[in-house]
Amino acid sequence: MRRCERRLNRHDGLTRTGTSLFYARLSRPFRETRPPMALSPVRLLHLAGCLLLAPLGLTGCANGDPLPYSVPVQLLETEASGIQPQRVGELVFKGAVALQGPRKAIGGLSALRVSPDGGQFVAISDRGDKVAGRLSYRSDGTLAGMGDFTLGTLLETDGSVLQGGKNDSESLALIGPWPGDGWVVGFEREHRLLRYGPALAGVTPVALGGPAGLKELDFNAGLETALMLPDSRLLLIAEGEAPGEKGLHRAWIGRSGNWVEFRYQGHPPFLPVDAANLPGGGILVLERRVGMLGGWGNRIMHIDAKALAAGTVAGGTLAGREIARLDPPLLTDNFEGIDVRRSKDGTVFIHIISDDNFFVLQRTIMMMFEWKP
Repeated sequence: MRRCERRLNRHDGLTRTGTSLFYARLSRPFRETRPPMALSPVRLLHLAGCLLLAPLGLTGCANGDPLPYSVPVQLLETEASGIQPQRVGELVFKGAVALQGPRKAIGGLSALRVSPDGGQFVAISDRGDKVAGRLSYRSDGTLAGMGDFTLGTLLETDGSVLQGGKNDSESLALIGPWPGDGWVVGFEREHRLLRYGPALAGVTPVALGGPAGLKELDFNAGLETALMLPDSRLLLIAEGEAPGEKGLHRAWIGRSGNWVEFRYQGHPPFLPVDAANLPGGGILVLERRVGMLGGWGNRIMHIDAKALAAGTVAGGTLAGREIARLDPPLLTDNFEGIDVRRSKDGTVFIHIISDDNFFVLQRTIMMMFEWKP
């Protein structure tokens, strides 16, 4: 592997430059060859857009990989700033930013972890990349920008660069308090769990013994959710429904080689895509839906500590309470990552990030909300 130096720009009212070392991946096509499969609604929407835009040369596959920059976006983009909604369900909107400019280097972000002070974030893409950066805020505490990006490539257990069907990293669990003792990454297509060191990118991982049913998951509906709970047990939720169990998703809790299976109660067409720990116990689960006519939508579900303990037993069902829903005309996209932090005064902030699929009709967006349970 060769090392490359990159020049990074931060666009949040200030401009900075810095140097980042990252492991350059071997070149490969936009989408690797896959075995025959049924197309999900996400893939169908992507394919339809590609067919419409291909004659215009707007499929988002341009050569070169300079970095994008962030710009503020409104919760209701069809209205003037003076008449913006302030609440979404139980949440107070605290700003959003979207990446603009070159799209190739950063995109496909499928999981998110944010530092307790809100200043840093780490995400992974569905091409086996780590994307880290810094967040900035206005004087009123609203989200103003994301930048100072550093990029790195995840490695295989033999030290080689992840490639082909093995690089679809979808879920990310931080081991221990930030910045953590390491990471657990869940992969789709070839369903498995790998444990990485604190650097995450450029380090050789070790394979974890996953649940017995992991290999039985659908090709494109695997472990979108991986969360390390405060008691050091790992919570896993599959995106796809369990066969013959409408609205129920296979889920597991435990440690390498020692798992308990239960069900997560979804609400079709919404599917679970990530989760985050809450201060004082309990979790939030991010769910997503997509349709050819209805577009994108998300729900945020609250599962308190009591419900979490009761639902994560063998044969149990874990169910939550909806605290917010994002549907058009509100700002929507393929939000797949969520994390939570608490400020010094006890305020809970929720961050969500979208996976743009490296596609011109979608965007990488980070949104922030305030919640008072």
